[in-house]
Amino acid sequence: MTKIQETLAALPEEKKALFVPVFGDMEMFYTTVYLIARNEHVTEQEKPDRYEDRLQVIRRIRSKVEKLVSSFGLDGSEIVADIASDYFEDYVNYKEPDIRMTNEEFIRIIKKL
Repeated sequence: MTKIQETLAALPEEKKALFVPVFGDMEMFYTTVYLIARNEHVTEQEKPDRYEDRLQVIRRIRSKVEKLVSSFGLDGSEIVADIASDYFEDYVNYKEPDIRMTNEEFIRIIKKL
């Protein structure tokens, strides 16, 4: 478990409950932000068609997550940055995490934002 995962797990239950309506639970929140960071990085690296538009959308979603978490009385930008840091740590170490989220679940969460 990474430091940010430990921090999220240690949040008081009333704070964790704030994540439930959008994300379901803390693990789904972490995975969602991790995938947002991965999508942003892959899009920057591979530069697919209309990648600038895709990056704008991804960054807008990331900003919405930061604002939502900040509205819970937490430092949204810091938490999102720490999860993105976990992604980059995995990336440079060629580590592929076990993602327990379907594309449909990811899209459903993004739509709720």
